[in-house]
Amino acid sequence: MSSSGFTSRISRRALLKWAALTGGSALLGSCAALEQLPVGSKRPTLNLFTGSDRFGPALQKIVPQFEAASGIRIVVTINGYPELYQRAISDFVGGTAQADLYTVDIVWTGEWAENNYLLDLTDRLDALRSELELEDVLPVMWKLGQWQDRQYAFPLSGYAGMLNYNRSALARVGYPEGPQTLAELREAAEALTGAEVYGIAINGARGAPVAQDWMYYMLAHGGSLLDEKGQPNIDSDINIASLQYFRDLFRFTPPGAVSYAWPEREQAFNEGRAMMQMAWSTGLRDKLNPKISAIAGELGITGLPLAEGVSPKYPFGGWGLGINRNSAHIEPAWEFIRWLAQPQIQKELVRLGAEPIRRSLLTDPELLTELPYLAQVLPSLERGDGDFRPRVPQYPRLQDALGLAVNQVITDQLQPDVALHQVQAEMQPFFQAGS
Repeated sequence: MSSSGFTSRISRRALLKWAALTGGSALLGSCAALEQLPVGSKRPTLNLFTGSDRFGPALQKIVPQFEAASGIRIVVTINGYPELYQRAISDFVGGTAQADLYTVDIVWTGEWAENNYLLDLTDRLDALRSELELEDVLPVMWKLGQWQDRQYAFPLSGYAGMLNYNRSALARVGYPEGPQTLAELREAAEALTGAEVYGIAINGARGAPVAQDWMYYMLAHGGSLLDEKGQPNIDSDINIASLQYFRDLFRFTPPGAVSYAWPEREQAFNEGRAMMQMAWSTGLRDKLNPKISAIAGELGITGLPLAEGVSPKYPFGGWGLGINRNSAHIEPAWEFIRWLAQPQIQKELVRLGAEPIRRSLLTDPELLTELPYLAQVLPSLERGDGDFRPRVPQYPRLQDALGLAVNQVITDQLQPDVALHQVQAEMQPFFQAGS
């Protein structure tokens, strides 16, 4: 019996469907968990809890193909970002196994792996490296679920943090290709700000929105939250300077930006009220859609503008797909990940809304015709930094502390140095041995 207690006898028809969907390459062994079913028993129903990014609806659309091939039913439940995290932690701590599969934000990896919430997939993936052509996966993508050289989630959708800009507006102020340095970005933001038009949109809402938006600019200055030994480096001179820069940019944002989260920032840019924003590449499809975006024909994208002398290193984020270690259906859940990892299934998942994790898909002629922005995203992914938001167990607490402090800076309640000194002092005990 498998570790999940699941055994089955899969029908010849289902095997043929599976072979057709996988091109036959993953048939042998892929159905090993599906071969013997006691008379009268039922195939399992798996629950998959996912975030609401574009890959969530994409999973809902592709799951029926797996169900038809395998006889395994998967119920996909889409959750908002904070709701998904809260449901997952409650499920893990309580050992209730409400979901068999979870999508995992890159910044949750350390916490979930260190606490043994997810099944270690390393050996399973290593055994299939050739069959699934895993060398094709961009190296940075493995950060989506990797902790201490072990893989706890399979990369699902990888994002580059990039500057979005209105091409006509930026051309009028001398930057037709977009600003390439932080000095140019500030100059352009100031020049573009006028009556009812603003230079840039930024998340200012307390918590994750403002903390994560500031981290873009921290990286652009060459800063980091942890030093080479993994200890807090929050109040470094570079980080203080980056927070000062970040605060000053709010002079050129739409009214109310200090309360913006992702939807409000996107709306301000897509409606043409703000001429620039830093954003994840997953949103580019909507910005290119004239039914959604007023600037669809004017969208420009470029890599993160950097401070003078800073070596190119760009924000990387995204999500993986992992198995709840308490699941009663580990083998069927693994079969779904194995099926989803195949190159041809990956291509369809991208067409349905996920972002590519494979080099071959980022350079695929058909996908480039459908999604031309992929050619501009690839260089940022090749130099992506998956740790500019540290993937450590302490990250949720660190983000909460920064989310309060940075908001207090942009609302003129604290000076940048005081704010970061406070966060440094607050976080230091949580990085001590045995904490």
